[in-house]
Amino acid sequence: MEGKCKTNENVAKSTGFTLVELLITVSIIGILGLAMTTAINTTRQFIEINKVKAYLLTIQAIQSKTWLETGQYLSLNALPGADIQNVSVSQSTSQSGGYEIVATRLSSRAGDSCRFISISETTLAPKECW
Repeated sequence: MEGKCKTNENVAKSTGFTLVELLITVSIIGILGLAMTTAINTTRQFIEINKVKAYLLTIQAIQSKTWLETGQYLSLNALPGADIQNVSVSQSTSQSGGYEIVATRLSSRAGDSCRFISISETTLAPKECW
């Protein structure tokens, strides 16, 4: 009787994954995907705001230089165009001869505090966006 060990060869060997394991894996991948999508959208908005601010500061520098040289501010047509997607730029002139340039981010919601970012010879508004 030595060396005669009974083995159960009729036991089915399972290979692969169970349904629960697959559901857990898909759920984890979904949660990670959602977190990445949110992070990417936040970063995209941050980049857009920084592009707008850089453009407006460039315009302010050009306007300041022009005013020092000629005593007048340039119209929006004479300034470099904003090459930023989903942004509309407009200019208003005050009676005192000053300017205000407003960049409207078309991709943001109506309630977003940084949807309208403006710059003038003396003011950056709204302050929380700068």
